[in-house]
Amino acid sequence: MDKSSSSGEGQKDVSACQSKVGSFRLTKWDRIRLSTDFRRIIKEGARYRTPNFQLRLLRNPLGRTRLGLVVGRKAGNACARNRIKRRLREYFRLNRGKMPPETDMVFIALKGAATLDTCRLMSELDEFIRTKF
Repeated sequence: MDKSSSSGEGQKDVSACQSKVGSFRLTKWDRIRLSTDFRRIIKEGARYRTPNFQLRLLRNPLGRTRLGLVVGRKAGNACARNRIKRRLREYFRLNRGKMPPETDMVFIALKGAATLDTCRLMSELDEFIRTKF
């Protein structure tokens, strides 16, 4: 009789599932969290603009690309602001390899960002990354 769980699936080899999971995770070290860091990046960073976002980029000595998000009330109500932040975090998580290394990136959502669906947001940021880097 084979040893299996009550669901009938049996034991699985989890090593196959964990091959590159760490590279796609968004940890607290991948986020800009201190207000002093936000102020420094916004003041000293290079400025870029897309139709719905303003971006500030500044090199860092940490050896990793970090993400900061600024989504104010002009972008929409709380639900819309949280949706924008979730989509931006997901875009950063999936496309970190395309972005400049060792850079702090602050995305500032503008008024029209709440009207974007996920596909249009991703294509807008892909176009920006493709043309600038």
